[in-house]
Amino acid sequence: MHVPVIEVWDDGVHGPGTGKPKSFHAKAIYTEPTYRYTFWRADIFVELPRESEVDVLYQIHWGADEFAVQSPSARPTHKFRVPAQASEWRTCVTSNNQFSRKVPEAARLAMRGSGPVFKDLLDKHQTNPFHVWIGTGGQFNGDGVFDECEHALRPFLIPGTSSMRRAQVPWTKETANVVERWYFLEYLRQWFGDCFQRAAESIPYTFTLDTDVFAEYGSYEPTLQQSPVFHGIGEVGAKYFALFQAHTTPTLAHSEHGFLAEGYHCVKRLGPYTSLLTLDTRTERTLTGIVDRHSYDLIFLALESLVPATASNLIVVSSNPVVFPRTKNFETILRGASSTGLTSLISYAVNGKQTRNEWVTKDRFGDSKAVTMLNDFWTCAMHQQERSFLVRRLQDFARERSCRVTFVSGHVNCISAGHFRTYTDSKFDPRRYPEQRGFGSDFRSMIQLTVSGLVQEPADGLTLRAYHFAGKAAPFDSYTEEKLYRTFNVDVNGLPPPHGNQKLLGRRSYCIMIEHGFDGDRQYPGLLTFMYVENENSTGTAQPYMINIPPL
Repeated sequence: MHVPVIEVWDDGVHGPGTGKPKSFHAKAIYTEPTYRYTFWRADIFVELPRESEVDVLYQIHWGADEFAVQSPSARPTHKFRVPAQASEWRTCVTSNNQFSRKVPEAARLAMRGSGPVFKDLLDKHQTNPFHVWIGTGGQFNGDGVFDECEHALRPFLIPGTSSMRRAQVPWTKETANVVERWYFLEYLRQWFGDCFQRAAESIPYTFTLDTDVFAEYGSYEPTLQQSPVFHGIGEVGAKYFALFQAHTTPTLAHSEHGFLAEGYHCVKRLGPYTSLLTLDTRTERTLTGIVDRHSYDLIFLALESLVPATASNLIVVSSNPVVFPRTKNFETILRGASSTGLTSLISYAVNGKQTRNEWVTKDRFGDSKAVTMLNDFWTCAMHQQERSFLVRRLQDFARERSCRVTFVSGHVNCISAGHFRTYTDSKFDPRRYPEQRGFGSDFRSMIQLTVSGLVQEPADGLTLRAYHFAGKAAPFDSYTEEKLYRTFNVDVNGLPPPHGNQKLLGRRSYCIMIEHGFDGDRQYPGLLTFMYVENENSTGTAQPYMINIPPL
């Protein structure tokens, strides 16, 4: 077997044919069982330059292939940008980089396909390269697994079958082979399109998973969720996330490659001033819990040991937003409507016509699509206690480390921003609660940035109106308020937003985050963030919406 070698030029001067490269040998980590393709991983070590950021050039030398007889200057050359030790890091944040199967071809054509916003991001990367790409989930869409593996899953998918009967369907080796082959081929189809491939080969990335198994995995009722078939699909989907998106295996992820607990949680440093906590809110999820309690212990131990004392920002990546409209009222209404057959009446009352919107239809397993979707949210009633636990632990971390915590998320296919903060209320004595003096000194102040899909179709008007109805300011606890900002006082076309909804915008988008020394303090930077939103003609993005995040 020929071992690939990665040849790297990182001095900012030399390149293929003009200087001796550093060589890094790859290691085989997995061989796909059907087609015998091998997954390789090479760990590349590049020292950050002292003064100025540089482009790192690299080539993959496969050995006995069509490039073996070519000179280095003739082989394909790729590059990525690394920051200097003292420079400000630039990060892009995306969600849902693929269309789901439910988006009809006509809708895709109306949005000019998958390219407009993605190409806009790549244009900005070409002009001023990003150092890191954060994917909040949906880099791959696994929703097609049930349709395209239907012949292997037929006993499990028989319409009208009860969850109890589905739970008795075995997960056989033949079924596993079919599902594994589908994930492998579907990754090749989805990931090697023009835009995604260009981005992945030129921006160092760190991804978490969401629809990368399949939508709402973990949020179905327990009998179905714990069935052998669901469990088997979940393991295969998570394995291919590890192989394609994290360049590891489920075993090596925890023994050698820094992932925490049983899932794919991780803590990373983006230079001396910003650290990243990526939460896996999918593989450990159950109907009543998002992250295992033991995993939380390991996560916060890792924060204490891995976040440097110089860090002024902790970015927490969660596929679902932590600050978002609460869904309790909708859950009650929808469960009641589903059990009494009133879903069509609700739809008619909202839209003025009969419709098959997801809010009022059932999924292939006979459950309400809307209820399952709402079960997935941090703001779902059954997750409120866990959400409170997470936020309070992060408040403690922020206070002890004097480190600003910021959430970045996707999943919901609309754009929003909001915060937690200490109540500005006269009953709090400012001598005991100095954070009352402003955001800058308030350890409870945490901003939530939520991006819509980079490619996926935005949420429809009914969904946005439902969220807006629920998005009222509410107390988080006795000391902390939470609210959504009125970020979108005008739409991208300069007109008022649809239905006067200034908190949530249903357009495709991405976010750019840049370290910034407020008041000239470069040793303790905050973050400048820009939400780039698709323009009305689907030809790119309009002027961004900007949100400043000062250090604590």
